[in-house]
Amino acid sequence: MEFRFEVIPYDKTLPSLPKHSAVYKIFDIHDKLIVLDKTSNLSQRLERYYGPRSEMVRDLDLRDITGRIEYIRTDSTFETLYLLYQQRKQYFPKTYRKMRTFRLFNLMKINRKQRFPRLYTSRQIKSGVDYFGPFVSRGQFARLKTTLERTFKLRPCLYNIRGNDPHPDCLYFQMHTCSRPCNNDIDRLRYLNDVEQAMAFIQGRDLELEESLIRKMNHLSADTKFEEAQIIRQRLEKIRHAREEFKDKFFSISDFNFLVLVQSDSVTRWKIAFIRQGRIVGFEEYELDGLIESLAADLHRFFDAPMERDSSNSRYDEFCLVANFILDPLQSVDVLRVEEIENLPAKVVQRIQQRKRKRRNELSTPLL
Repeated sequence: MEFRFEVIPYDKTLPSLPKHSAVYKIFDIHDKLIVLDKTSNLSQRLERYYGPRSEMVRDLDLRDITGRIEYIRTDSTFETLYLLYQQRKQYFPKTYRKMRTFRLFNLMKINRKQRFPRLYTSRQIKSGVDYFGPFVSRGQFARLKTTLERTFKLRPCLYNIRGNDPHPDCLYFQMHTCSRPCNNDIDRLRYLNDVEQAMAFIQGRDLELEESLIRKMNHLSADTKFEEAQIIRQRLEKIRHAREEFKDKFFSISDFNFLVLVQSDSVTRWKIAFIRQGRIVGFEEYELDGLIESLAADLHRFFDAPMERDSSNSRYDEFCLVANFILDPLQSVDVLRVEEIENLPAKVVQRIQQRKRKRRNELSTPLL
């Protein structure tokens, strides 16, 4: 979908404009951008810049310096924020992140390329590293970090651990609160297995985690390795206790695949944003008639193609933009998880029909 701005040459008189949400740009007589912003009522906003002046009005007076005005109508808060973000990134590549109009979140970073990984907080996304979120506060991140370190005995120390380099002066070493990889108490393979279990816990894959541990415990018991089986049982009990204390679950960025459904300016058309691994990789508009066929082709186009490596901040920013609408859902935006692509177009149509029925019921309900 191509976003096209309407261009209005300014000649001291402002033409009639829609009373609609929009993203707009104002250029001066030297073709320099002087205003880039969003509004819920375009006509009212520009009236403040170009309408009659009075001593009571303190808004900008742009009548004598404007060369042209460009705007594009938007049909949802999601579309407005996305368009404004894209335009600011284009015109202000060095400072656009300071102009954001949506909330940013903390992420939990686990770099399995390290010999003995630990947990970090991060506000950027790099290729080849595992990230989980969104965390709404540092306190929420700290509570989960402590839970993971105690439950799976991941190391919280800041040392560059390679193995066979004990740190007896370390408090965690003395208290045995970590698995002490520095002392070779655990090898890298078993430590990475603990990291994998911690990642499953973060995402709320408790059933998968429990089934794996129970199978391992039963196998050890069948081989009369009862002491090792007891250790697995204790790990399982600790995980269950940890879940009782910490119930929040988080997304893995590598699996952060969604469709964002937005109604267009007509009830017969819908706009759909495609989110793959945190990136907004596409934004298309569809007629309801024939949506299943068109959407099926685009799903394969956006989700089957190789993912390009991206070292910029765009992936993190766009992940946060979408996460805002997952944490605080709006009626104008519907977010649908991408799992089985083959069945997804039918689910999208079903969700749209549900929203249309709900809307009709709301309109038909008499006000008391």
